[in-house]
Amino acid sequence: MDEYLSESEQVDRIRQWWKQNGAWIIVGIGGGILALAGWNWWQNYQLQRAEQASAIFSVVAEAGMEGRIDEVRLGLERLEAGHGSSPYLHHGRLVLAGALVRSGDSAGAIRLLEQVMDGARDPELKSVARLRLARVLLSTGESERALGLARGIETGAFAAPFLELKGDALLVRGDPAGASEAYRQALAAASPLGGIIDEEFVRLKLEALSAGSGGDAS
Repeated sequence: MDEYLSESEQVDRIRQWWKQNGAWIIVGIGGGILALAGWNWWQNYQLQRAEQASAIFSVVAEAGMEGRIDEVRLGLERLEAGHGSSPYLHHGRLVLAGALVRSGDSAGAIRLLEQVMDGARDPELKSVARLRLARVLLSTGESERALGLARGIETGAFAAPFLELKGDALLVRGDPAGASEAYRQALAAASPLGGIIDEEFVRLKLEALSAGSGGDAS
């Protein structure tokens, strides 16, 4: 029993045990410290990259609002080169698409919106790109493609704007009855949310259709 060993014998045992196991203990402690340091470095690195992407996007967003398309393109190139997996890249593409639409380059905007719709991981961001793409397509006369994008989104937060867009597309395609029904559905879907669409404007569309057909818009 250990309690009956002499002090020198106990010391010898401890030395022997340390000789056999001490290196592994040191390696284990060192490995744990290195792993913790590596994790902390990785976290700081990721934070720094996120801050860099956010700073670039802030410049892109400001330039986009002011119509400085060359600056938006430059910022987007920096996001693509250094932050290809960041969601800011897709947000930047949305900004550039908006600026291109306002400058009359619908084709360029369509390409960017398709990239976001196909590549974004965030379902809401994909829906935003899909909605904007459908609107641009409708404005360029591609009502069939726009209608295809608008269909099938009849529940959830995006239901109302997609239903309104569906009504617009149906109206362009010569289906006022279908358009009226889509507008009614859009108003019903928007009712619990408030502000998701311009409800007054949608009602004006309904009234105009009703006046044109002699029917009841209610």
